Amino acid sequence: MNLTLTQHALSRIRQRGLRESDISVIVGAGTPVDDDSLLLLGQDVDREIRRRKQEINALERLRGCRVVIAGETVITVYRPSRKTERLLLRGQHRQQAIPADHAFRALPIHDGGHSDAS
Repeated sequence: MNLTLTQHALSRIRQRGLRESDISVIVGAGTPVDDDSLLLLGQDVDREIRRRKQEINALERLRGCRVVIAGETVITVYRPSRKTERLLLRGQHRQQAIPADHAFRALPIHDGGHSDAS
């Protein structure tokens, strides 16, 4: 959501020691209390902290993974060796050409969990 701030809102943000970016946090995580306002409750904060901790854990777990993409299709995912990682970062990693007539079976990507399809 792209919100526009009035001059009044900008003044109040500064007066109350907030940042403009704080508004998007409140709007994204707050609890609606009526038709035109949100309140950031303790339970909202706790939920968002848990969610962000999960994101941090996922980032730590996925450190060093490589995803190879062709168009909108994921070709492969792996953890390259240190040597391969250095070569990739230098742009010196040889890529093998995939034959033009090679067909890939595309599967939908789901957030979290595993697909039951085999």
